[in-house]
Amino acid sequence: MGSAVLDRYVGVWFLTPALVLLLFILVGPFAFMVWTGFTDLSFALPNRDGNFVGFDNFRRLMRDPLFWDSFLLTVRFMVVAVAIELVLGFAIALLLFHQLERRRLVLTLLMVPMMLAPVAIGLIWKLLLQGDFGMMTYYLRKVGLLGDQQVLLSNPDLVMPAIVAIDVWQWTPFVVLVMLAGLMSLPREPFEAAVMDGARPAQILRDVTLPLLRPIIALVVLLRGIDAFKEFDKVFILTGGGPGTATELLSIYTYRMNFKDWDLGYGAACAFMVYFVVLILCAIFYKAVFWQEGRSRAKGRAGA
Repeated sequence: MGSAVLDRYVGVWFLTPALVLLLFILVGPFAFMVWTGFTDLSFALPNRDGNFVGFDNFRRLMRDPLFWDSFLLTVRFMVVAVAIELVLGFAIALLLFHQLERRRLVLTLLMVPMMLAPVAIGLIWKLLLQGDFGMMTYYLRKVGLLGDQQVLLSNPDLVMPAIVAIDVWQWTPFVVLVMLAGLMSLPREPFEAAVMDGARPAQILRDVTLPLLRPIIALVVLLRGIDAFKEFDKVFILTGGGPGTATELLSIYTYRMNFKDWDLGYGAACAFMVYFVVLILCAIFYKAVFWQEGRSRAKGRAGA
């Protein structure tokens, strides 16, 4: 009897250290952040020493135009970057899927940007786009895409497209790898049946390939969408949120509230909003992935 009880709970005992570590690293700081969001804690003002203020920080956040500007800028960055990466990554994956001979060499080269640290990428592109001696700036001016006195990272109209292009350069290989793995895992029978029915390549892509890849596409959009919404490293290294607030994403705004203005109560409320939006994104894409599966199961039960 004692041995059976020991065998039943041995897994729990082995998991306990990991669970304690998880609570200490994740749940503890998150709970502290939520609690701080309901206080007026500030290291810049001596009379604000962490008194409970209820939802004052969140009400202030809802009325803050700078917060909403950074939020909308983050959403635009996320949508544009992820859309380009998805289309470009799928096109490259489809091309590699049909070009079996040199796939390994191309994949090896494609993985280089994805394997670099975001801070390293920020430093590399900051040097490449430097106004006086940046190699990329020199060639852009040479071909006429950039004026003689223009600098991409200092131009409010050009800096966000430049950051989107850098993000696309870094993360399109990730989309390629996932999409290529998805294409290689698809069953061959639907494609063979479509060919026998006389379907054209475009029809096969639209009616067979894309529906079968729907969960993979939703997963890619989810992962890249969350990562793009939390983007911080590259933008902080490249521009620090400037010029002005042209690249002040929500993560940069939250950083400024916490570690420049030292308004920790309000900054914690901003950080909670980042978490809340990411949670909503997860819920939306989870529904998108499993909605069709749920409908198919419901139809199956109805037919039975």
